[in-house]
Amino acid sequence: RAAAEVRANTLRLSGGRRAMVAAAPGRRCNAVLFDLDDTLVPTSQIDAEAIAGASALGAKRLGLGPQEAAGMAAAFVVLLGAKPFPPAGSAESIAVWRTRLWARALAPRGGGEPFAGEVHDSWSSARLAKFVLAPDVRAMVQRLQADGYRTGVVTNGHAEVQRAKAGACDLRGLFGERVVVSGEQPECKPARSIFETSLALIGARADETVMVGDRLDTDIQGGINAELLATVWVRGDAPDPHEGAPRPTVTVGSVLELERYLERLQ
Repeated sequence: RAAAEVRANTLRLSGGRRAMVAAAPGRRCNAVLFDLDDTLVPTSQIDAEAIAGASALGAKRLGLGPQEAAGMAAAFVVLLGAKPFPPAGSAESIAVWRTRLWARALAPRGGGEPFAGEVHDSWSSARLAKFVLAPDVRAMVQRLQADGYRTGVVTNGHAEVQRAKAGACDLRGLFGERVVVSGEQPECKPARSIFETSLALIGARADETVMVGDRLDTDIQGGINAELLATVWVRGDAPDPHEGAPRPTVTVGSVLELERYLERLQ
């Protein structure tokens, strides 16, 4: 029931926005939904740099060198990937949980418990400090908005983590309230429901909306599940998809190529 109320509140919130931007006459696409991580912002690169910097700090505190720092970084990546959040029902905060992960990454290299908090805080602050929209990406979104496209963001992840990222890159300044986080919704991408919520929020129909994202299994499959007009896979340096993977309408190397595709789509 609580999950249904979340969706209902979101739909009510969008009601007054439906008529804000009129669809362009004769245009097939009038709306764009963006993924956040590794689509609008190069999250993987930012994370790698922040982890490397924090690991170097840990190694310095323990009197170790670059090789040990690289080992700490690799260990933390594995630990974070396996269990990024506290167990369900735990009262432990994300910060405390991830500090413990850092302590485990440092431990085999000299016992890093006394320095784990400092290393965690260094990593956390560095990744948010670097989590910004590049000027050319921001300008591209603004051009689309000026041309009448309705735009929004739909991102998977824990609400606390994703909202911190959204604040760091000032998504509100660019998209207003049109940012949907899966941690605040009943289901995450690729579920149809989160796209329905996003469409209601931006005041657009599925058959006039394009989904843009870097993940085939969530962004592209989600766009297919929601029966959107088209899906755009921001491939970056991803390997060739495996057989049977969701098939995007079009593949681009960077989100900055989107405008060129939209022109062809019309």
